[in-house]
Amino acid sequence: MINLDPVIERIDALLDEDTDQSVTYAALEARLALERVCYDRLRQRHDYISHEQLRRWQPGAVVNTLIKEVDEHLGKTLTLSISKSPARPGVKLEDEEYVEVGTEIGFNPKKIAKLWNALAKLALHAHLPEHRNDDIPAYGDRARIRAKVKEVQSELRRLAKGTMTFSGLGEEVKFECSCGELNKRRAGLLRDGQHVHCFNPECKQTWKVTREDDGFGFEQVTVPVNCEACSAANHMPWRFFLDMKHDQVGSFSCHSCRHKNYVQWRLMQVHREGGKETQADT
Repeated sequence: MINLDPVIERIDALLDEDTDQSVTYAALEARLALERVCYDRLRQRHDYISHEQLRRWQPGAVVNTLIKEVDEHLGKTLTLSISKSPARPGVKLEDEEYVEVGTEIGFNPKKIAKLWNALAKLALHAHLPEHRNDDIPAYGDRARIRAKVKEVQSELRRLAKGTMTFSGLGEEVKFECSCGELNKRRAGLLRDGQHVHCFNPECKQTWKVTREDDGFGFEQVTVPVNCEACSAANHMPWRFFLDMKHDQVGSFSCHSCRHKNYVQWRLMQVHREGGKETQADT
């Protein structure tokens, strides 16, 4: 959990200086603080999603991915409380006396993304000239930057009231990858046909989620490639090929005869099945 108080104090001090330079630096500090808040929510939940499935790095996009794939409650304020006494027969749980353990303050991902983008636009990018006589000032409009930083400060002060973080709520589903890595996901957010990557950063396996009567199953997503020497089918992880660059040469050893095979992405002309020709635009 991130302690936001020091950065809030730094931003206040920079705003008190009230120069073009200090206000611009305050905007940078504020923007970094928003990133840290979002990325800390990711860090707490990284046991439930492969880093490879974070397709975008922007804070708002990261949080939206987490809400969709890991923790649908991430944007909500959650409080954990514990009963002062063990459960008693005949006493409803809601009638017990509780002690608050801690609270995670929620936030609106759209608001965070809007503030983050606004800070960059106002303070952290030079003006793009629209014509030859257009001026390119060294700094943005101090008053507008200051107002936006204060808006972010208000959000940071609200978030700083949090006293704990969660990794998410809900039933877990676990499966072991062929590499030996134990993967886990939130059952409530799994979808039939969904692809999930192994958590192991050295592993290229992707698994397809299938709904079954007693829960979920996971099938490897592979591409069969016949060995050049013995013709045995080698079921290679799809991401092994997907991650290759054009003209890059990859290799694998046949599981049967250990012959080293080489593969490469190449542009080829193909025809549709049934004799119908396909034409690509040029």
